Amino acid sequence: MYQQYEVDLPKVGTKQIITDFDGKARVIIENRSVDTIPFNKISAEYAELDMGTDIEPLEKWKKAHWDFFESFLKESGEKPTKEMLIVYVRFDTIWTEKY
Repeated sequence: MYQQYEVDLPKVGTKQIITDFDGKARVIIENRSVDTIPFNKISAEYAELDMGTDIEPLEKWKKAHWDFFESFLKESGEKPTKEMLIVYVRFDTIWTEKY
């Protein structure tokens, strides 16, 4: 996607506001590392962080992301592969809204 849309990869140190479905800010994160890694090398640890669950995180991550990439790539006639590179971002939460 980054190549197709000619978009730069996320940068270390970049801060992002994460919103809920109503557009209300819930969390601010700061990227601490950005790498690319093959789809089939994503760890259960990363999947758990990304999916926010410890119940079958890797299986859920793979299914959700495979379905997304399959749908996205269909437009260009391509198909996802287990070796396709995934942008792998680790971040720190620097602010969260108190409920």
